[in-house]
Amino acid sequence: MEVNRIFSAEQIEVHPELPGMLKEYTKAVIRENPKNLLAFSAEYFRKKADIPGEPVPGSQESNNKPEDA
Repeated sequence: MEVNRIFSAEQIEVHPELPGMLKEYTKAVIRENPKNLLAFSAEYFRKKADIPGEPVPGSQESNNKPEDA
């Protein structure tokens, strides 16, 4: 099994969209100050990826979901 080891910073290739994506995400986390960071993150990236579905359990969006009347 061959392992590609990184020995210097020059060997690291960063996707061009990653820095901006991380900056937007970080701002959202600071703005919302979620109690459950993992659930917030899952919901944040689910919405960013435009993946349909119910809110992620434990995210603030799932906590604000209206109750069935």
